[in-house]
Amino acid sequence: MAQKHSRVFKVRNQIKNIYFGAKGFVLLRSSKRKRIMNKMLKEEIMLAVTEVNGCSMCSFVHTKIALSSGMSNEDIKEILDGNTNNIPLEDAVAVLFAQNFAYTKEEVTIEGLRRIIEEYGEDKSNLIIAACNMITMTNGMGTSMDHFYNRLLFKRNKNSNLFGEIMNPLLTMLLFPVLVLYFILLRLFSKLSFINSKKILPNW
Repeated sequence: MAQKHSRVFKVRNQIKNIYFGAKGFVLLRSSKRKRIMNKMLKEEIMLAVTEVNGCSMCSFVHTKIALSSGMSNEDIKEILDGNTNNIPLEDAVAVLFAQNFAYTKEEVTIEGLRRIIEEYGEDKSNLIIAACNMITMTNGMGTSMDHFYNRLLFKRNKNSNLFGEIMNPLLTMLLFPVLVLYFILLRLFSKLSFINSKKILPNW
């Protein structure tokens, strides 16, 4: 994926992404046995977000995972090219939601939330948002590493700075395990959710 498309994540935004990424990770792991969301849909979502954010490292990793989930090379290439025309009909709303999530830099509107809940129900919608947050966190780390590598090759991204390129991966590696443990413990006492089910609002 071309470097010019890579998003620059500010450190303060990446800290927020780590928090919600860890929450998303725990939600996805804890729901695995319930089989609410299959592996292919999860990878379609992650590839769609990665395409918008332009993380070459994440696109490489998730291409391999997507292939193991049953997606074809053509399907994967189309998503990474930004083409969602051939996404299975039952997955289309989730993938379009994921694209918009990335385009708006993690903004979830009430209208968008209601649409996925209407299509998939609250439990599956929670996992869709969880997958979006988790891949955004890894995109933030991956693009920062990409920018740092290109800086060493004298191909610096003028919108990026050395501080963010070093701190985003470092903070992700340090904070993510701690926050995962926090959310595992929190889940013992309360329900984890990205959705305020009483008012159908983003529960940030």
